[in-house]
Amino acid sequence: YESSGRVKIMTDTKVLNLLKSDNGRNVTGVHVEYLQGNDNDNDDDDDHRPTELYAPNVILATGGFAADRSEGSLLSKYRPELIKMPATAGPYSTGDGVALATDVGAGLIDMDKVQVHPTGWVDPKDPTNRNKVLAGELMRGVGGILINKSGKRFCNELGTRAYVTDRMLQHDPQYASEKVWNKESDLQTFYLVLSSNAALNGKKHIDHYMHKGLVTRLEGIDALAGWMGQDVDTLKNTLVQYHADAIKGQDEWGKTSFQGDFDEDLDQEVFFVGIVTPVLHYCMGGITIDKDGNVLDENGLPIGGLHAAGEVTGGVHGDNRLGGNSLLECTVYGTIVGKKIPIQSKSISATQIVPPSLSNGLPIEEEPPQLRDIPMDELTKHNSESDCWVAIHGKVYDLTDFAESHPPGAESIYRLGGTDGTEAFQSIHNEGMLEDFEDDLIGVLV
Repeated sequence: YESSGRVKIMTDTKVLNLLKSDNGRNVTGVHVEYLQGNDNDNDDDDDHRPTELYAPNVILATGGFAADRSEGSLLSKYRPELIKMPATAGPYSTGDGVALATDVGAGLIDMDKVQVHPTGWVDPKDPTNRNKVLAGELMRGVGGILINKSGKRFCNELGTRAYVTDRMLQHDPQYASEKVWNKESDLQTFYLVLSSNAALNGKKHIDHYMHKGLVTRLEGIDALAGWMGQDVDTLKNTLVQYHADAIKGQDEWGKTSFQGDFDEDLDQEVFFVGIVTPVLHYCMGGITIDKDGNVLDENGLPIGGLHAAGEVTGGVHGDNRLGGNSLLECTVYGTIVGKKIPIQSKSISATQIVPPSLSNGLPIEEEPPQLRDIPMDELTKHNSESDCWVAIHGKVYDLTDFAESHPPGAESIYRLGGTDGTEAFQSIHNEGMLEDFEDDLIGVLV
């Protein structure tokens, strides 16, 4: 759509508010502010760019509000006890879309329903960072177990998110007695431990987490206990009991599936371990919509021209959503809203579609630029934040400018600078995604 001119992506452009029709019943566009560094238009005079952009339909798909801990934020208003918890949502998850919608009269629903996920990775190099990488259910599904600071298990790791989180928070005495989290309490951390067999079943994810420095490989029970700072005999008893429960087919917390069990010889077992803690993960509450993705006002009536999809909306998941259903929600409602709103064809003048060079009345197709050969010793020189080249699937890309726009953060790009990053790339992405980076392609690795 972008290459055909039917969609324009405007970076460094902030939506300040929604525009409404004279009768106040319909949304007719957006009022924007162009931030420093905006280069969407090649206009020498930025003052000529319009700040009011009109359209028959506006779609809000701005995500939740779990990362906004500022005074007066939605999180502080609806769930103040969670204000100091880390979150898996990026710094962009600040409820801007909710604010835009309520300013034009949109209704809200389930705003106090904020999901706490039991396992967000704690980065040993930056343990206090409030933004965490999710340790998904797969880590426990393939056989990972949770161990507390006393070297013991405390739950059925395959239980619901709410159940496992509750068992973790109960390590705080006040929460255990009152079932309400005190925002001044210190959030405890736990260990997520996998056997070599479990790690093999989750290899793609383990490789990714190890690349990020969130998971450590250790050989033997003594090394594991030392890394965890645990008494080796206590830890050994925990794992021996888990193995016995696996043979029996059930443990004291009702767990009946023991995929990825540990080897009987714990001295020869290879462990994979990381530190985890509960994290804010998803906002079930948000803008009120109907089944067609129309935004509803406080009286339950559609606001003309305004639509929404994804985490910015509320009322879809009830009290606590199931794992995997957030992307499903985005897909379903994104499709519903997308199909009902036509994208107008952009009218292109003849001078735009017919280049000056013609042959027999037909445009001459430009040949793609030839890629030069780049040896490894040249690639390795480009390994800084200001000069970051990465080889992926045999091609070399200059990702210097892209790094800061990388959704998980620039650091994971900088870490690959000057190297062949194929293995790290394919642990998360598919090769087809590289089509979006043709402009950054500079050569072929030889």
